[in-house]
Amino acid sequence: MKRTGRFFIGVVCLVFALCCNHVLAQDIGGPRPSSQRNVVDSLKKEVVFLCSESLKGRGAGSQGEKEAAGRIYDFMQSIGAMMLSPRDGDDFGIANPVTGDTLHSRNIIGIIPGYDSKMAGEFILLGTQMDGPGFESLTINGVRQERILPGAYSNASGTAILMQVARMIAENKFMFRRPVMVAFFGAGNFSQAGSWYFLNRSFADKDKIRFMVDVNSIGRDSGPNSFQAFIGLPDKEILKDIFTVEERPFSLSVKIAEQEPLPADYRNFHSEDIPFTLFTTGDSPIRGTIHDTPGMLDYVQMAQAVEFIYNYALTLSCKDSFQKKEDDQTQDSYERIYSQLEVDRRASFFKGDERTFLKDWVYHYVKYPESAIASHTEGTEVAEFVVDKDGKVKDVKITASLSDDIDNEVLKVIKASPKWTPAQLNGKKVPVRISIAIEFKLAQGSKVGFNK
Repeated sequence: MKRTGRFFIGVVCLVFALCCNHVLAQDIGGPRPSSQRNVVDSLKKEVVFLCSESLKGRGAGSQGEKEAAGRIYDFMQSIGAMMLSPRDGDDFGIANPVTGDTLHSRNIIGIIPGYDSKMAGEFILLGTQMDGPGFESLTINGVRQERILPGAYSNASGTAILMQVARMIAENKFMFRRPVMVAFFGAGNFSQAGSWYFLNRSFADKDKIRFMVDVNSIGRDSGPNSFQAFIGLPDKEILKDIFTVEERPFSLSVKIAEQEPLPADYRNFHSEDIPFTLFTTGDSPIRGTIHDTPGMLDYVQMAQAVEFIYNYALTLSCKDSFQKKEDDQTQDSYERIYSQLEVDRRASFFKGDERTFLKDWVYHYVKYPESAIASHTEGTEVAEFVVDKDGKVKDVKITASLSDDIDNEVLKVIKASPKWTPAQLNGKKVPVRISIAIEFKLAQGSKVGFNK
């Protein structure tokens, strides 16, 4: 009898302990399916693959991007996600601003269902840019060579993190009320064309997306590169949800960014009035360069970001409702910036398009820096700017850099641009964001494009 009594007490204690563990797990955001060491190893494995030489930087529309998409698709299918795209991705075409050729990029989209049937038609979308900067063509001692830009920070890091977040959600989907849509967008380096295509051509129910979480360039834990969240205009509800997650035990600390840390896919969701949060560790001089390699990343910080973003997604998924922002003076003063694809009449430069601007202005006035010539620096520099309602060029940024001296030269020339003819939508002038690619090539005896 005594033995039986001890056994009964032991069973009761075990059940009590299990119940306590369940409550504790719920309190900290759900059970942790793997140790941090396993998450770190998984992150490294995916980043190394995405940055492998065979993928050649995963440039938009390249075979490398297609192979990355296939691996992501297989992973999402393996965790039980319902796939909305084929293995090769949801294909879309974009025009190369330099050659005019059509590049075929792709999106990989999957859904992890929630448990609440009443919220089955409301989505929390987690997204990231899966394409990388590609490669440069160089002429060294008269020999044409390729220099791969691995794109570990830009944005193999965000892709690997989102894959691990998706795995955790799939393993704990019984805790998520709303379904979570996980999107890996292509052509992020072409003004976020993949997410624009998803919202405007591919996904018919964008009005059912309640919130967008963007994951881009995480893993540089030094100096200004702290883990940060950017939400655009101040929003008490979003800040409350972020701080709720930050208060959990062992959570990564988060800084609220006052200005946009870097351009990312959230922009297109913001344009559709979908609330968002961008998680990043900000821009970096190595981002998109030959030095942007897997060894430069802080994988422990990335693993902590996986945990944070998972808990944030859980918080959003289980909210009773999302409050619509009230129109106040701050919001009324906000002016939406369109893409050239969204307007009825595109912004034009002396009755021409972006190619006219490149040929008649940029290539006419840009000088090849002596430092770049001496170092045989060649490749494609990508710049982005806004043409406002008055036709003025403003907010000029370099989104793919070759060198500091080339950056400064390109910025100087674009900022000095004459006025454009503004874009129009429904008969009204509207601001548009434009991205151009400037080719820097050293060809012996050639004078095309640059003053040397």
